[in-house]
Amino acid sequence: MQPIAGLHIAALIDPDRFDITLYHEDWHGPFDPAKCGDYDLVFLTGLQPDFDRMRQLSFHFRRSEATVVAGGSVCTLFPEFACQFFDSVCSGGVDSVRDVIADYLAGALRPIYRSPVAQISQYTIDYSLLNKSGINPIAHLAESSRGCSFKCSFCVMPSEVGAHARYTLESFAASLESALDSAPFFSLRRWYPMVMLLDNNFSDNRAHMLAVCEFLKKHPRMRGWGALVTQNVLQDRALIQAFADAKCVGLFVGIESFDADFLRRYNKTQNLGRRSNVVDDIAFAESLGIAIGYGQLFDPRHQTAADMQRAMDAIADNPLVPMPTYLSTVAPLAGTQLFWEELERGLLAPNLRFRDFDGETICYSQLAEPAEPIVTFLERVFRRPWMVVGRKRILLKTLSRLRHSGSFNPMRWYIIASASFHCFSWANESPGAKRTYLAGSDTLDPQYGECPADISAEDHKRYFEPITLTDGEGRPTDWLASYAEERKAQAGSKKKARGGLALLDPDHAMV
Repeated sequence: MQPIAGLHIAALIDPDRFDITLYHEDWHGPFDPAKCGDYDLVFLTGLQPDFDRMRQLSFHFRRSEATVVAGGSVCTLFPEFACQFFDSVCSGGVDSVRDVIADYLAGALRPIYRSPVAQISQYTIDYSLLNKSGINPIAHLAESSRGCSFKCSFCVMPSEVGAHARYTLESFAASLESALDSAPFFSLRRWYPMVMLLDNNFSDNRAHMLAVCEFLKKHPRMRGWGALVTQNVLQDRALIQAFADAKCVGLFVGIESFDADFLRRYNKTQNLGRRSNVVDDIAFAESLGIAIGYGQLFDPRHQTAADMQRAMDAIADNPLVPMPTYLSTVAPLAGTQLFWEELERGLLAPNLRFRDFDGETICYSQLAEPAEPIVTFLERVFRRPWMVVGRKRILLKTLSRLRHSGSFNPMRWYIIASASFHCFSWANESPGAKRTYLAGSDTLDPQYGECPADISAEDHKRYFEPITLTDGEGRPTDWLASYAEERKAQAGSKKKARGGLALLDPDHAMV
């Protein structure tokens, strides 16, 4: 994931009172516990598979007498559970950081702080912290909005955010100027500045999206930009042309799958338009020099290994369709509609752990076929993708896309080519430990065992044993059961409230 969350947290901390450092484990590598004593106040954040690592780090920092504040997906969705591992928990967006800092300085830190994720105060980000912390991405990373109003059943956005909110254009512009001005002299960000907009859904608010596009189009230093959009955006040829005219060089599109049944199953309604063909839409965008990236999701509940291989072959054989930028299984992330439905039906894997939500592990108890052939396919696609689609096929496809783009700009060529071969570089960076790819039994990271010899049994269980969501029979574990019961009670109240309404159908018959 892109190293930007820390920048937003830091933007709400007074640099005159604190010496701020960013540390990103995907960028720097695992943090050395011997350095925990250098810090007084620590903010930890991460996705759901990172939560166990956050607990491990919390132990090391708290042992060194630092105050630890945690945020992110698990803290937002299950704050009462999460607060037992940290000094304080932030549920929701980063806006609560101001209150955390004020209470910390007053010696009155609260266990839980809440701020709606879609509530955005205006602040300017200091991008010089990237240089100070040794983080040097190729492109500038920014947000112009946050959240998404769609309700895809496998996505945490409806539960964590549930809406879309935007920064003011003035705030976005000020942060972008900070990024441009602080870029290292010997860097691509200095001499060929491009910005990747990490908005969860850049296209959610059309007026704001067009205003940002116009700003980037007129910016004298900006050479190109990319963003995350929904598939229905590709259908709007006039809009795609406007993107190209505004210096757009790439779009990451939420395609997820080319299978209409898959899209219906997960309420991906924005991908089910009938006005055009997604392949033709991709070809049109790429003919304008806009590289299209997307993720390909596999669903082991409904797809056999042969089905997954056929899906990859269909992509590889079509010269107009890019290779997926990333590949993933559908993970029933905790708190999503998919998660609660599968939990209630008893279809989640036994001993399911947060760490299993890595996009590679199979998290279900019932599959389309016996697990062995699916596991064999997943091992190939994640560790040896050249056995699923050969390098030569991808090279020929990439050359065809470069020719189709009609551009002689080497940076556009680089964007197209790097996306095509990303799954290979991802495989080369993957750990070599033997894996089962099955939830509850898959290999854990070495950090689970990197605890001091004198740790108590209580602290070992509290900080280093993986958190499970289901027991050996696939039922919710004790901590999760209370949340499941609360959700049922809320659903029952809503159903009862709806039942008290007299609704009229089009024929005015009482319903």
